[in-house]
Amino acid sequence: MVSHIAIPIILILVVILLLVLTGQYADPIVAIPSLAIVGFISYRIFYVVWKTRGRNLYTYTGKIGKALDDISPGKEGYILIEGERWLAISDEPISEGDEVIVVGMENLKLRVKKYTRVRA
Repeated sequence: MVSHIAIPIILILVVILLLVLTGQYADPIVAIPSLAIVGFISYRIFYVVWKTRGRNLYTYTGKIGKALDDISPGKEGYILIEGERWLAISDEPISEGDEVIVVGMENLKLRVKKYTRVRA
């Protein structure tokens, strides 16, 4: 299988060679490095898009936060996760200041439960 970097490099070299051979660029000393830089930047953009295409950057499931309010079972309260305030709902009582872990998301509310650290 061809490496993910080989195809873009081959295409860039073929385009540079065709442009130089057909005389489209009068000064290959300027054109070749310029095309190489543009090709490398294009390759990096393509590579990042390809690697992150299926990733959901806005998922909070599994993240740990802190309760800002007392949250009764079935009631709503605010939590702090990564510096953001979120409205959360829980099936168990959570006190203000408790650590919580996100177990799901319903519309714009996070479903949370108490987080207990596992000690080894």
